[in-house]
Amino acid sequence: MTRDRRRALLALASLAVIIAGVSFVFWATRPVPHGECLIAFSEVTTIGSKPATGRELEELAQRECRKAIAEGRCERPWPRWREWVD
Repeated sequence: MTRDRRRALLALASLAVIIAGVSFVFWATRPVPHGECLIAFSEVTTIGSKPATGRELEELAQRECRKAIAEGRCERPWPRWREWVD
């Protein structure tokens, strides 16, 4: 094996280790919900009215989730790594 080829393989292996490390840190620090938290809503429409779009429903769900957290009905999401030390 030539010296240049060894260097290229070492560089690729180093890059793979760096990517794996960054991916793990990203995964471990993503906020995840904890505990039981149920948010439900319904929609009533009249004849001829347009139903809410998916984006509007997602915004409503996010707003209600923030409201439930602020009122203390749900736990705030925290990074996944906190499960390992708690």
